[in-house]
Amino acid sequence: MGEIRVLLFGAAADRAGTREVHLETPEGTTLGEVWELLAGRHPSLSEMGETLAFAVNGEYAGMDEVLSPGDELAVLPPVSGG
Repeated sequence: MGEIRVLLFGAAADRAGTREVHLETPEGTTLGEVWELLAGRHPSLSEMGETLAFAVNGEYAGMDEVLSPGDELAVLPPVSGG
């Protein structure tokens, strides 16, 4: 087990009602599994799932990315503007 720090930005933070979450996860947990855990705790995030991007330790990552204790996961909503 280890702790992963999750940073939420923009609309994702608004929906979760927080900008930071700490999750205890077993070794070898994938980003997809962390997402399911996070969406379970904050159901309003589920609707955004397909529009979000994720970064692990500052690098964009896919759902099969394996996270390690101490990693930082950023949840990034789509950006719009002109």
